[in-house]
Amino acid sequence: MDGILLISKEKGPTSFDTIEQLKRKFKLKKIGHAGTLDPMAEGLLIALVGKATKLSDYMPDEKVYEIEVLFGKRTNTDDLEGETVEEKPVPDGLEALIKQAIPSFTGVISQVPPAFSAIKKDGKKLYELARAGVEVKPEPRQVTINSISLISVSGNTAKLSVSCMTGTYMRSLARDLGEKAGSCGVLAGLKRTSIGKFSVNEAQKASEIDDIQKALVPVMNALYDLPPVILNQNMLEKVKNGMQVNHSLRQISGLCKMVHGNDVVAIGQIFGGVVKVKRGLW
Repeated sequence: MDGILLISKEKGPTSFDTIEQLKRKFKLKKIGHAGTLDPMAEGLLIALVGKATKLSDYMPDEKVYEIEVLFGKRTNTDDLEGETVEEKPVPDGLEALIKQAIPSFTGVISQVPPAFSAIKKDGKKLYELARAGVEVKPEPRQVTINSISLISVSGNTAKLSVSCMTGTYMRSLARDLGEKAGSCGVLAGLKRTSIGKFSVNEAQKASEIDDIQKALVPVMNALYDLPPVILNQNMLEKVKNGMQVNHSLRQISGLCKMVHGNDVVAIGQIFGGVVKVKRGLW
């Protein structure tokens, strides 16, 4: 049993809790997930089953979120679950201020992750250090935000749609947008609506899945954005022994999926006219 499950995660449980629910329900030996959602967040979570547990790093990078930003408040976690550390008046004309600020947060930008995050420093996660009372100053990092559109503004709360690449923190965006608007801000709500071509509209709650075989997206389809290199039996034996094989793709660099029969047997790395195994799935 190999493939991915499109899960509609609910608010409250952690991503780990959701995966454990599936593991117990279907007595799965190998299951994981790609792209953690915080407990307060909801939306699309990709569960990896069987040999697909090796594919976390190869899932689509582009993600779309619907977020709610509450202006006038700042917390130590950059969301509503933390302690309030600052409150500021919200300027008049909030909608216009947000629209003016949006362009400065699109493209490749420098972003400081939240102090309460899973990024590691000296072998420990930042949130572990923060909870222990250690002063945490995360280093800025480059992230890519493809687009931001303002959906609505109601009082001091704005709803936005954000398309971004892996590694972008919505809590940081909420905090920085608040500052740019002349106040402060926290993330008040988050829903991941898509990952690559996979939409939350296709997903099911973990409790709603009855037939896991029917719900599974095959590995071949999960890796839709990787070109296939078809292997015959002789080529398969070579790659299993760590040898490179020729390919007929037009591209001379990047990743591919190495296919034998109807199965993806490996992730390949293209070097000119040859392919080497980057991650075996056998």
